Amino acid sequence: MRLLLARVLLPIVHRGSRQCTGGTQKEIRVRFAPSPTGFLHLGGLRTALYNYLFAKKHGGAFILRLEDTDRSRLVPGAAEAIEDMLEWAGIPPDESPRQGGPYGPYEQSQRLNFYQEAVQALLESGAAYRCFCTPQRLELIKKEALRRGEMPRYDNRCRHLTSSQVQEKLSKNLPFVVRFQLPSGAHSFQDLVYGWTQHDLASVEGDPVILKGDGFPTYHLANVVDDHKMAVSHVLRGEEWLISTTKHLLLYRALGWQPPIYAHLPLLLNKDGSKLSKRQGDIFIQHFVQRGYLSDTLLDVITNCGSGFAGNQIGRTLPELIEQYNLQSTVTHSALLDLDKLPEFNRVHLARRIEGTDTRAQLVAQLQPLLLEKYKDLMFDKEYIERILVLRKVHGYYTSYIYDTAFSFYFG
Repeated sequence: MRLLLARVLLPIVHRGSRQCTGGTQKEIRVRFAPSPTGFLHLGGLRTALYNYLFAKKHGGAFILRLEDTDRSRLVPGAAEAIEDMLEWAGIPPDESPRQGGPYGPYEQSQRLNFYQEAVQALLESGAAYRCFCTPQRLELIKKEALRRGEMPRYDNRCRHLTSSQVQEKLSKNLPFVVRFQLPSGAHSFQDLVYGWTQHDLASVEGDPVILKGDGFPTYHLANVVDDHKMAVSHVLRGEEWLISTTKHLLLYRALGWQPPIYAHLPLLLNKDGSKLSKRQGDIFIQHFVQRGYLSDTLLDVITNCGSGFAGNQIGRTLPELIEQYNLQSTVTHSALLDLDKLPEFNRVHLARRIEGTDTRAQLVAQLQPLLLEKYKDLMFDKEYIERILVLRKVHGYYTSYIYDTAFSFYFG
């Protein structure tokens, strides 16, 4: 059964109607869509990597899209740093803000016209409506629900406004948001990892906001519009978005668009089962770069602890990861990341690079400018660095160790 679920062209189903591919294989297009409200960390790298592997496995395209509509939380420099780290890791996007591409712009803040068009279509069809409720009223609803021990939810009051009432409020220039009208009843879809999933959102949630008062979309609308406009065929993302997928499929149906195929990846956790947190400074990719870890090391360790591969072998390079990756073997339990193993992983990959003539030459080319920068008054030629690498490959756990070894041998 799992093999059937994992077919690349498996249709998505919701409320009993098949959304098929039309009998022809679509081009594989996947996306990694982080928010530049922080720098790339191990969890984000893992999601990006799985998308990259899937795209390259099937001859498709890997897209980087920046979801920067939450303007209050943007971190200066984060957008550029995310793409820098993907390039450092050896998984550069085929289309991105930096690379460009036929489906740009690749930053949501530059795509507001697409969201406005979709909202207008939803308003005209009656699938969405303007909500004029004030923040004060919404806060009172929340407090009252909490007082009763209930989950806060919007009461859909503005759903029932007549056209004349809406026009009257608009004539007074009252601020509003746009909400999507959730259909009642249970809605099912088929996920490539979790199988059949069903949610009755209207019974537990109020109608969600899809366009904020500042004219920017919420995540739910923006990712649906962008995935459609960018011809995304498959969405591989973290399992925390699984419950939201029903909402997204309902938006697709309301807009008359065919949805992509979804696969939700299990979480990446610390080895004790606790959640990886951005507040842990040592999970950001820059941290590992500064400590002298190789990109192959990080890619290997975050796939070694999870699923999608036949076995947990150490030392796989990116081409080997592409060859061996199989979405069918992804399981639903969380992956436990043991960062204590990183030095040993790095030693294996460092030795492997040193053993290969081409990879050793690439490593020398990378190390030479770094050594010259660290020891500005010394001259390190490529032949000298190569001798040090060969001599110390068994003991080298970090490239920083090579720096110090090169210095000590220079004066030895």
